[in-house]
Amino acid sequence: MLKATEPYQIKPPEPKVVSKDYTQGVDNLTSDDFLKIYMETLRYQDPFEQKDFSKMLEDMARLNEIKHFNDIRNFLEGLKGWFNQMTFLSSLSLIGKDFVFSAQDVDTLKGGEYFLLSSEDLKGVSVKLMDGEDVVKEYKLDIKRGLNTLDLSDLPKGRFGIKIFKDGVELGDVALGYRSKVVSVSILKGELFFELENGRLVSPSSIIHSGGV
Repeated sequence: MLKATEPYQIKPPEPKVVSKDYTQGVDNLTSDDFLKIYMETLRYQDPFEQKDFSKMLEDMARLNEIKHFNDIRNFLEGLKGWFNQMTFLSSLSLIGKDFVFSAQDVDTLKGGEYFLLSSEDLKGVSVKLMDGEDVVKEYKLDIKRGLNTLDLSDLPKGRFGIKIFKDGVELGDVALGYRSKVVSVSILKGELFFELENGRLVSPSSIIHSGGV
């Protein structure tokens, strides 16, 4: 029985090894086999209506080419499944831990803590919470390098867009995120997802910060 503590017991699929004398299109047919088919066809051929074997060779090449690519596709699908298993088992250790996940807007209906993540110190920043084109709330603050808590205590219930300005120029390199705990890990349609305590289902790629705040 496979244990979560021993994920590396899973073996990846082995690729099909092609022999040195492989020729695309006739990899399953030896020269002797082809000669037998050729001679048998000649044996029953009408001497007054000789056949062109080039069409037969073309069809054979197409069939073997399709088989060749199907073998590659099946191997890659198996490899993807193996990686998903490995990633899934590794992700089990993240259950119960807090992370900051990227967000496109602020949702005060679901609550939670929101943060601004910056790669540098920024002074005199204007943060605008938007309802469509209308400014619902505007904050003036200094942003330090790293995570910055966004105080939303006086914001009404709803979902709001966010725009961040400095000296009248909108900043695109300050990320909005929210903190939540991973409660379960799932693989859906071949992709890994985290279910969070707030009910969201997110990709691991949406994690923007790990560790203390």
